[in-house]
Amino acid sequence: MKEKEISPIDILMLIPGVGFILLFIGSSIFLTLVQSFGLFSITGKSEFTLENWKAILQAKESMDSLFFSLKMGLLSSVGTLVVAFPIALFFRKGGTGKGILGSIIKVPLFIPALVAAFLILNLISYHGLVNTVLMRLNLIDEPLRMLNDKFGWGVVFIQIWKNLPFVLLIVMAALASIRDDTIDVAKNLGAGYWSVLFRIYVPLAMPGILVSMILMFIKAFGDFPICSVAGPVYPSSMAGRMQIMATIYQEWDQAAVLGVIIIVTAFIVIWAYSRFAELFKGEV
Repeated sequence: MKEKEISPIDILMLIPGVGFILLFIGSSIFLTLVQSFGLFSITGKSEFTLENWKAILQAKESMDSLFFSLKMGLLSSVGTLVVAFPIALFFRKGGTGKGILGSIIKVPLFIPALVAAFLILNLISYHGLVNTVLMRLNLIDEPLRMLNDKFGWGVVFIQIWKNLPFVLLIVMAALASIRDDTIDVAKNLGAGYWSVLFRIYVPLAMPGILVSMILMFIKAFGDFPICSVAGPVYPSSMAGRMQIMATIYQEWDQAAVLGVIIIVTAFIVIWAYSRFAELFKGEV
């Protein structure tokens, strides 16, 4: 069958969406890139230089922020998926309490990230609800430090709670595409619960799983409000480091370097995802 040619009308219909991306997002990325090399500088002379890159790459604080953001992005994406996948399976099969549970899970969708961070603070603070309950049950002798801890578990917990509905929608759509007769055939051939889970559900839902993980990673990796409220005093996230360099030290060009590093890291992760998806597709 001959492929349909793209008409001028089709191109005009693409302009509002594609044009917005190319004009605003593309120009923002371009300006961030050239400012990292000293051009179009906001506070100083506009001249090409590599000093901004040298200052950032040689600073221990910047590298610590990069590794911390990578850690938060990976743990948040994996943790959210681990929580979302069983719930998605439950929704696919149906059961008592499905409506109530779905309504509760959707609550974070209507709460801004900064507000969500402050809400969770009341739960995981030193004298918060979680520590109070654990101490009343005699499970711990003294309150646990879950807020502003050095590792960043508080940030991971908030990221999972805030982004669970978003990841759940993608995973549910991936599981919904699996035909019921495929599951019935596997069970008739003697496949048990775990075999069906790891040999049918997970492989067939893998495209949706990977998409949800990459989107979750990008959101958590570039997060500012949650890390600034519940994250450790040191190191800060990459976004927090950008804010410090730009507003406190007035080093806007160096802040642009951090922005470029965030963008490049996101593209590398997307590339790794696409490569993994191709390898997985070939095996299946």
